[in-house]
Amino acid sequence: MGLYAELRGFVLTHRECGVLRGASKPLEGGGLRLAVICPCGARFARSVSPHDPDAERLQEALAAFQA
Repeated sequence: MGLYAELRGFVLTHRECGVLRGASKPLEGGGLRLAVICPCGARFARSVSPHDPDAERLQEALAAFQA
């Protein structure tokens, strides 16, 4: 399963809990550390390589959760 599919699964599982919040942080070497946090305490956190086929889709999806 790819990272985008994992994120989508997390969101679908936790969408009834309340507003999900997200953040991203650049990593050395061009990667990205992303996190989505649910009000119930669950957390989706992954490091994304700039070469990951889902990298661009993940950044776009994460923008929906950033405050």
